[in-house]
Amino acid sequence: MKKLLIEYAKIFGYTFTGLIFGLAFFLLFINFYHYKEINTKIDFSEKLSAEQQEANQKLEQIKNNLNTYNQYSYTGSENIFDLNNMQIRMNSCVTIFEGEEAQNYFKKTTYSLKDVYDFTMFYQNEIYNNCVIMQLNVFGSDDTVFDVGSLNEIRPFVADTISTLNIPTEYIIKNIENADMYHFSSDNNKTTVFNLNSTSFNKTMQSYQATLDLLVDLSNWYKNMVVGG
Repeated sequence: MKKLLIEYAKIFGYTFTGLIFGLAFFLLFINFYHYKEINTKIDFSEKLSAEQQEANQKLEQIKNNLNTYNQYSYTGSENIFDLNNMQIRMNSCVTIFEGEEAQNYFKKTTYSLKDVYDFTMFYQNEIYNNCVIMQLNVFGSDDTVFDVGSLNEIRPFVADTISTLNIPTEYIIKNIENADMYHFSSDNNKTTVFNLNSTSFNKTMQSYQATLDLLVDLSNWYKNMVVGG
């Protein structure tokens, strides 16, 4: 009887071990296909070329506007320390947009979901945090340090624009981070990941261009103030 119980225990043990190995192999198998799904690349080369051309045109306009002011030749009535500060802040943003990391995202021709995530994080950390919040937010703040009367006319617009710029990218980051919920490979999940990739890229690029639009508007206002002042 004792030997019989031992044999049953061995059979149970072998069966249990087999089930564990089977489950482990199954999880490894579906994770492999899930890995392939989320690393599928989409060709954005045509769109990136158009977006880069648009971004470069805006950057040229911004730089030209900012270069209308020179503290040594300015003879207007505005405070030159405020004008210098404004110019430095906007030029700091231009430096970020023209930097190597930003340009590398335009040089890519295909994007995986991870690539889109990295692009969105770059926008969030470098453009939104370091440019919009650190440099441009002062133009829309009621506690602005600038003593420029005409700033009151554009402050509400700047504040409203800034308040909307990071909403899409925060949503995108959360969605991509939750992409691991698609564990089982299926046509529906493949479509979901593909759509997430495409939609996320487009929305991040929209925020990217919208930030440049804000810089264009601010630099136009700055140019008009300098020339008219």
